[in-house]
Amino acid sequence: MNKSQAIQLLESEGWTQADAKRALELINFNTNPDEITIRRAISSFAGSELINRQRLQAAQKGMVTKKNKEIERNNQEYAAKIDQLNKSHQQEKEKYEAEIQSLSAKNKFLDSQLQTINFQHNQVIQLNDQLKKDNKALKNLVDAIKLKLAIDTKRLLQYEDSEIRKAVINMFKSTLG
Repeated sequence: MNKSQAIQLLESEGWTQADAKRALELINFNTNPDEITIRRAISSFAGSELINRQRLQAAQKGMVTKKNKEIERNNQEYAAKIDQLNKSHQQEKEKYEAEIQSLSAKNKFLDSQLQTINFQHNQVIQLNDQLKKDNKALKNLVDAIKLKLAIDTKRLLQYEDSEIRKAVINMFKSTLG
């Protein structure tokens, strides 16, 4: 019997392939051993040692299963936390985008108001300059009138009493239009 046939024999009896290989390590298959020789060689490996090994394997599989479930649970928790953080981030992003849009609209409104105020300010400056010119012209006109009155009054004082009355009447007629 060769090694692969011996492994198949042991697997048919409930052995794992790894246990069968470990049990058959000490056998020299170059001598072409028979089934009884193989069974004698594996008898020390079978029994309580095999049961203990299988229990240890079962315990290890249980630990692996437990760790896999723990890893899966952690993955699910992390995925939930990541989703929650993504949602929170998205909500804050939307909130800030809305706030940015609101501030942008306010900025545009204030910009248009500023342009209107600047336009009105420029108009007020132009009107103020025009009023200064008009005031200067009026002042010159008032000064001219005062000068003419002073000259006319000086002339009136040169006349005699009756002539002064006639001259004052003429002066008031001329100032009325």
